Amino acid sequence: MSRIEPVFGSVNIETENPYQSGDAELIDNFATLFSKPKIFDFSGRISLSRYWLLHALLVVVIPTTLLVFFIIGLQHQLIVLLAASATVLIFSGLLSISLLMRRSRDLGWSPAWGVIAMLPFLGTLVMLLLSIFPGKSVANKYGPPNKPLSIPGKIFTCFLVIATFIYLTALFMNTQKYLLPAINNIFTGFLGGTQY
Repeated sequence: MSRIEPVFGSVNIETENPYQSGDAELIDNFATLFSKPKIFDFSGRISLSRYWLLHALLVVVIPTTLLVFFIIGLQHQLIVLLAASATVLIFSGLLSISLLMRRSRDLGWSPAWGVIAMLPFLGTLVMLLLSIFPGKSVANKYGPPNKPLSIPGKIFTCFLVIATFIYLTALFMNTQKYLLPAINNIFTGFLGGTQY
């Protein structure tokens, strides 16, 4: 036997779907908090702190580590070593050009300075300037500035740059022990000489 209860006001005939997702507005707001990283974006600007955050990890640490593993692990397979190394270097070079072009726009310079920074002699000076000078905090002809990183983000970036310097120093100090014999094996094997 069913229970009958009095109803006050109008009766709503529509039933609520229990499987319907919640407030769609919350989902849209959440999605705008996290944008997709624009790693290979050659347009726009990038702040100095964001440059170092991406540059230290994606242009220096990961490619250097991969190249060391490739040289040591693939020293007897020259073609595979060259193909793997070329892939890593092309990826790293394109990413570096992308970051440097956006840094030059952040300073209000022409994006061509980002490409010039990849040249051997003049590029070193240009890269040093792009890596040290902070960008304009106001909009310029290349667009608005990036939102500044939070304090934990800036601390993490400083830690990452210092850790990268320590990592590269340790790698350089162990080059003679591990890397030079592997490189010697590659060239002596390729030229048909005796191995180290």
